[in-house]
Formats: sequence, C-alpha cells, structure tokens
Amino acid sequence: MDLSPTDRNRLTVAVVATGLLLPLLFIAGGRSADSIDTATTLAPTTTIDTGLLTDNTADAPANLEGPVAVESNGQGDIAYPSSDSTDSRRGVASFRRFPDSATTGCTTNLAPLGATITVRNLNNGMKTTCLNINIGPTSGTFDIVLNRALFEKIAELVAAPLPVEMSW
Repeated sequence: MDLSPTDRNRLTVAVVATGLLLPLLFIAGGRSADSIDTATTLAPTTTIDTGLLTDNTADAPANLEGPVAVESNGQGDIAYPSSDSTDSRRGVASFRRFPDSATTGCTTNLAPLGATITVRNLNNGMKTTCLNINIGPTSGTFDIVLNRALFEKIAELVAAPLPVEMSW
C-alpha cells in the first residue's frame, strides 16, 4: 500500500497526538481531590483505675521537678566494685585451643598451680571460672591464656586481647 506524502504526514500526526494525549488523559482521569478515601484509626488509650478519678490515662505525660539531665557523650566508663580479696590481679587475657582433657583450663604465672581462677571481662562484666594448669608457658604479652571455649563465654574471639580481672 503506497501512501501519499500527505497521508503519511496525517498518520504521523495522529500517532504522535495519540501517544501524548493518552497518558495525559490517564493521569488527569484519576480521582478528584475531594473523593480521596482517608482511613482514620483511633489510638487506644488505657485508663488506670486508681479509685480517685476515672480521667487518668496511662498515655498522659508526667511533669517532674528537678534538674535537667546532661546529654550523654557516649564516653562513660564502666565502674566495677573492687574485690576484697588480696588474691586478685588485673591483666590481659587471650585464648588458645587446649587439649580436650583441659576444657576448663587456663594458664597463668600470677596464680598458683591448681587454683580455681574467676576471670571477669572488664568491658562487659561477664565472668567465667577456670583451673590453672601447667600447659605451657604463657606469652610475655598476656597475663592469662584461657581455653577457647571459656574465652567465648566472656567475649567474642575477635575481642582478644581482653582486659580482665582475675581472682583466686
């Protein structure tokens, strides 16, 4: 079918006009502003029965007297009470995989051999106990070396070396 140049121009104008007008009519043909459905939900409130008034609600704000708190800067220290025992030391702990026969073992030169040592993580306060055994020399940098399973009870392995307090 051969179209004349005039018919081709008419066909082109009709296609372009249809392509532009249909999306505009679709957008404009939506809901009008006053026909928008809005759903309203009421927030539930709980009434506390104190026996005095029935207008008290649990969601009511409280007005308190006193000084305004200072904003925290995230640099607060964790304070732990000191132990009364003279057999305690602070040091640095690490871990090593001990043989299966020494699952509750640790090694340190600060406590006597065979002593049951309570090790407390100074970063989070978690505690574990271990038995001081002679399983080899400790490294010069670490005060106590715990079995890996015991170390995992007080901290993640990536936290090593760890500041601890030891008491026996």
